[in-house]
Amino acid sequence: MERLRVWAEVAGAADLAERLAEGGWDVLIHLHGAYFPKAAWTAIEAHLKAGGGLVHAGGVPFRRPVREVNGAWHAEREQLAYHQRMDIHDALAVDVSRVRELKASAEYPILQGREALFGIEPTWGLTLHPTKASDIPSEMGACGPMDAVISPLLTGIDQHQRERSAPVVMLEQHKGDYAGGRWILLNQQLIASFWETGGLDVLQELAEYAGAGVTELWLKPNYASYEPGEQLRLT
Repeated sequence: MERLRVWAEVAGAADLAERLAEGGWDVLIHLHGAYFPKAAWTAIEAHLKAGGGLVHAGGVPFRRPVREVNGAWHAEREQLAYHQRMDIHDALAVDVSRVRELKASAEYPILQGREALFGIEPTWGLTLHPTKASDIPSEMGACGPMDAVISPLLTGIDQHQRERSAPVVMLEQHKGDYAGGRWILLNQQLIASFWETGGLDVLQELAEYAGAGVTELWLKPNYASYEPGEQLRLT
């Protein structure tokens, strides 16, 4: 905990809402899996809607609110309503019995060389709802603009090199209620060796990366196709 305080502000469940309400935070680091203080939910959501970053670890995010009653903390039943407000419609358990190794993303190599820190643990697959609008409102099933993009940062590979799980994913919020936010979700329990062999350094790097936010760049050609010798123009 003392090493964590070197680069992060640590808040308890009772004062999390007050600290978040101060504003100006780059990223919220939540290490308690499904459990979160119910009284702080409004502040948590406000941070995310302001484009704040998120690093979450420990399983399904924000599924079991806890509240203080007579000086003791009581966990409520599992609820989908909170993470559904974050456009995470559901989370389903993933069978990792066939996973033989973990492989870091080549496109986003922040976890390359750190795979062993995580271990092959039970994890979850997210069912997202990243679009709320329809291009053709009068037609059922019409698609709309995608508010977020999900990318695996760590995948579980079987003996045939097939991808079976994605215990660490990144959600980049390009549009919608959470525009500008970058969320990194570690959807499994962090094992003891994570904390004993450099996990805090990885956590700091993930927090800094999430806190940098999202920038979306598009390269658009002026035509869909070109004849040999024609000059390409990009905007």
